[in-house]
Amino acid sequence: MEKTKVTLIYWGLSLFLFLALMPWIFNLKLALYSIQALCIYGGIVVAFLGGTIWGWSEDSVSAKDLWLAIGFSLLGLGVSLATFADLSSSLILLIISLQAFLYFEKNNSSYFKANIKYANARNLITNLVTICCITSLAFLHNPYS
Repeated sequence: MEKTKVTLIYWGLSLFLFLALMPWIFNLKLALYSIQALCIYGGIVVAFLGGTIWGWSEDSVSAKDLWLAIGFSLLGLGVSLATFADLSSSLILLIISLQAFLYFEKNNSSYFKANIKYANARNLITNLVTICCITSLAFLHNPYS
């Protein structure tokens, strides 16, 4: 099961990479749609990650963790909705959300602590998606684009 989870994590990264590279290759209109899609997809991922807390083993999850799961899911919705107001704010909120969930998972998930390959993959992917967001922010604030 761990191998499947790690494989799916990497497949999920591929869309982030594609959407982060598109602005640098195609025209401005398509670039903005690409960044918007990246933010919406990121919001969906954050909401999904929040929902996974409900599947943790009962002995390692508290009522507080379940409330935080709802909070992360709402944060994912917020990232997606913020996309329609301001792309930069949405990207920054996405970075904060992903890093906050990684921190929470590191400290509270028994699966994360017990499965080093999964933990390494989650660390790597979260940081790579953060780089994708920073790349998109750089495109938005690039005076030459």
